[in-house]
Amino acid sequence: MIKKEKLIRGIDSAMDIQKRLVPLLNKHISASMFFSGLPDKDKEKIAQRFQAMAIIHTKHMDTLKSIKEEITKGGGHVY
Repeated sequence: MIKKEKLIRGIDSAMDIQKRLVPLLNKHISASMFFSGLPDKDKEKIAQRFQAMAIIHTKHMDTLKSIKEEITKGGGHVY
């Protein structure tokens, strides 16, 4: 069994990682694409894939927020 506070700290940590991941990913991708020398068509395909990843990370963040709210509202340490 895990105590409620410890679980919330773990969720907060996961949320912090998600917050930092998308901007960092975008920064590195942008730089890589600039220096890649790839044709514009290929760059566009790659950018679309990374955009899809950013959307997935945003959904993960929303899910983590929802779980945290549910746990915060809950009663005991039954996790």
